[in-house]
Amino acid sequence: MTGNKHMLSTEELIEKLKDKNIKFKHINEKNTIKYLEETNNCYNITAYKNNFEQFYINNEFIDKYTDLDFAYLCDLARIDYELRILLFELISNIEHHLKLRILKIVKEKDDGYNIVNLYLDKDYNNKNYPKKLHKSIYTKTGSVYYKKIFNKYDINQDKKLENIPIWEFLEIITFGELIDFYNFITLEYNLKSENKNVFILRDVGRLRNAIYHNTNVLTDLKIKDNEYHVPYEISQFLTKNDISKKIIIKKIKNSRIKQITSAIYMFKFFVNDKNIQRKMNKKVKKFIYKRIIIHKSYYNNNELLKSVYEYFSKIVEKHFK
Repeated sequence: MTGNKHMLSTEELIEKLKDKNIKFKHINEKNTIKYLEETNNCYNITAYKNNFEQFYINNEFIDKYTDLDFAYLCDLARIDYELRILLFELISNIEHHLKLRILKIVKEKDDGYNIVNLYLDKDYNNKNYPKKLHKSIYTKTGSVYYKKIFNKYDINQDKKLENIPIWEFLEIITFGELIDFYNFITLEYNLKSENKNVFILRDVGRLRNAIYHNTNVLTDLKIKDNEYHVPYEISQFLTKNDISKKIIIKKIKNSRIKQITSAIYMFKFFVNDKNIQRKMNKKVKKFIYKRIIIHKSYYNNNELLKSVYEYFSKIVEKHFK
């Protein structure tokens, strides 16, 4: 095929990086070759360069960097990896405690069957996306994990599901579907204070999907790709951390920062288990105050990354004691 780029050798990739004024002072070329062949590929690692300043010539930025060493990219990639592990645990706790919250709400108002039947009926007869949840559930019928649950029911693609108790229903739906169901019950029961969480949870869901697919989360902290307003609950939460409204608006304009902030907020909102809180507090503080700053000198001239660190460290200082 004409016009396709040919695959460069590792040595050629390093020369290309040099053309972008990326230095190799903190890691030599021999170790860089080993890194690119055994640890991370060039496409992934160089994505972090978007967080560093470029030369500004003739009123435009060019693809050359003012202060960037390849070791900085390696460090950011490792921080990103460890952050994804930490966030996955944080979000897993949110998911678990969201299920507990739903069970508590329903237990006070329903027998655990009726509300699920209403939701399944609505899904089955949805004009825009008929049987969307039904189809999702049907795809799981062959799973060994769900075998004990599905053996009890007549699962048929053309038949409406019914009489699945809520404690089983919550275990066979995805996190995104869980949020949709939470939205349904909070509207059905007219729980306005609870329904405010749905918008924030959807951001947590987007972050979870990115982490689940092993997508980097710290590669584009500079871009302003979020056009939505700052939710009032998030704004209040951040204001209590002595973060100015100007900084809040500026940081939340980045989707990733907004998603991570939302995850932290929902963890503090939902998770009341003191043992889990202590464990997560310890892990979060270790990550913020020890791991990230191992090579803090790398970022002395990077105002963007320093400001992002200051933003999250204020949140951690206030809420992860």
